[in-house]
Amino acid sequence: MVISVRLCSGRTAFEVITNIKIDLISASRILNTKVTTKHILLLTYKGVEISMYPSGRMLIKVKSKEDSLNIARNLLAELGYVEADQKHDNTIE
Repeated sequence: MVISVRLCSGRTAFEVITNIKIDLISASRILNTKVTTKHILLLTYKGVEISMYPSGRMLIKVKSKEDSLNIARNLLAELGYVEADQKHDNTIE
């Protein structure tokens, strides 16, 4: 899994980009979401607002790059896209 993180242009969140395509409808069956369409999934995960896209892109509203990485990894592991013990492999920051 490859993950890159940067501050979004509005400076209100971190943009996390992965090489994993996400099935948002399937993800909405696992996660407690606010809004789900085939184009975007909005949720609060562990108190953090997140927007997810089918391309693997996420906008995560936290204060640090490290927090956004941890949340993205945990979220992908919970969705079954990565194994819990492999969620730190092949990361680009």
